Amino acid sequence: MQQFQKQTGLLRKSRLLLVTELAVLVAGPVLLMGLPVQVLRFSAVFLLAGYCFWRLKTNNAARTYLRFNWPGCHAAIPGILLRCFVGSAAIAAIVLAISPERLFCIPRADPVLMLLIVAFYGLISVLPQEIAFRGYAAWRLDAYNIPFAAGVVLSSALFGWVHILFGSWLSVGLSFAAGLSFYRTYRKYDSLAAVWLEHSLIGIAIFAIGLDHLFYLGPTPEAFASVCSATAPAN
Repeated sequence: MQQFQKQTGLLRKSRLLLVTELAVLVAGPVLLMGLPVQVLRFSAVFLLAGYCFWRLKTNNAARTYLRFNWPGCHAAIPGILLRCFVGSAAIAAIVLAISPERLFCIPRADPVLMLLIVAFYGLISVLPQEIAFRGYAAWRLDAYNIPFAAGVVLSSALFGWVHILFGSWLSVGLSFAAGLSFYRTYRKYDSLAAVWLEHSLIGIAIFAIGLDHLFYLGPTPEAFASVCSATAPAN
């Protein structure tokens, strides 16, 4: 009887923690949306990744769900390059449709900034996101025996939703679509490195081709004003 009560108590705590995590992911981006300081948004991403890493580590799941698996990453590269080519073409089409003046805005306005994005974006922004939305999400989904089809939709929906902090439903929709591919890559190749690479390449394409204003709300160099408009489209 005591063992049963103990197990019931642990189950309730686990469910309460899950509800709390989901509440933070749903409400957090809305609260961050009103903050004028970009560094606070980055801080939130690092805090989320730190929490997810700590949870995986303390539950002896980090080695399984945060595996880089370099052979798997190597096997994934041809598909990643193909999807990134298609994704880049889609990004260019969207830019031409909604803000043609922004095509290749950053490379034209500030080539050095573009080089810095290429060099550091994957480490500063992408890796923390992959720890949270692929590694940790997969662990939580597996704990409830969620099948792949449902898991990829749930993971991508959460990944898409958190991008509402940028204030545009287009950011949410594009992130959801990308999340479907990212989760598939992570699961198929059992490699955090593979999805890290794919996410980094797509993100760099977004900033290089001209959708940066949908995924960044911080200060911009003065050169941007003379090269292209920094105004985001209506939501």
